[in-house]
Amino acid sequence: MLCLDCNVSCGDGVTCSGCKKELCFGCANITERGYRNLGAERRAGWKCPRCRISSPRVQSPIKHKEASLDEIISRLDILTKKLDVLPKLIADVNELKSNMMEVVKSCEFAGQKIDDFESKLVGLTDRVTSLEVVKEALTSTQSTMGLVQQDFNEKDQWSRLNNVEIKGVPLKNNENLFKIVETLSEHLNVPISKANINFVSRVPVFNTKEKSILLGFVNRYVKEDFVAAARARKTTKACDIGFANCDQRIYINDHLSPNNKKLLSRTKQIARDKNYLYVWVKHAKIHIRKNDSAPVLTIRSIEDLNKLN
Repeated sequence: MLCLDCNVSCGDGVTCSGCKKELCFGCANITERGYRNLGAERRAGWKCPRCRISSPRVQSPIKHKEASLDEIISRLDILTKKLDVLPKLIADVNELKSNMMEVVKSCEFAGQKIDDFESKLVGLTDRVTSLEVVKEALTSTQSTMGLVQQDFNEKDQWSRLNNVEIKGVPLKNNENLFKIVETLSEHLNVPISKANINFVSRVPVFNTKEKSILLGFVNRYVKEDFVAAARARKTTKACDIGFANCDQRIYINDHLSPNNKKLLSRTKQIARDKNYLYVWVKHAKIHIRKNDSAPVLTIRSIEDLNKLN
């Protein structure tokens, strides 16, 4: 056959059902195999590319059904009912909008409060930091003051090391304290001459109307012998040194500083609370012992008492 497009003779080709032209497979824009697979019916209705482009597409006509007046009214009623909720919907939207505005204002107010709080917190943090610095300085100062106070107490007590305090001797008008001390020393079998005495006087006893005798020795060793002899005779009474019909006990102890007197009183109280059996003063130092097998502890400050268990 002769292809009418390219004028080339070919063994086989296709025939257009529109223009009736015989075309080779190349000009028909189809493969031989594809053409064979179309089947006899589709091959009979096959059209070349040019005829396919020029032939108009047939569209099926759309039929419109005219609506009746009742249907239109019915649809308008349905639409009206749907639109009835529109005012309420608008009101709800406006209320929601108003609520949202309130929420926005609340959030702005809360944000402002948070900013104020953050500012105050920063200031508070700075103050806390300053207070911590002051606290450290105060702690250091307290520590230094404690050492100064302890040093002062030790020096104050050191100035009293040669002194003894005698309590229980009745007070009389025109009394001779040297004579009383002489009689007391003879009773204790520790004779003391006036040359060994630095001073002797009456001093008030705190929170009482009594006055004790403060006796200062020139020599500390004489003072220690005097105190040791007094402790050996714990039952010395006023009648033993010339005060007739007076069984009042006489106590002879180291002359403690005011601070050590308070510390001794506190030590005795804690000893009772914590079942310590022994509290005594030796060489103007406070000692405590829980029982016969426990070690002897020296109390120099309240901190030492706080360590007792």
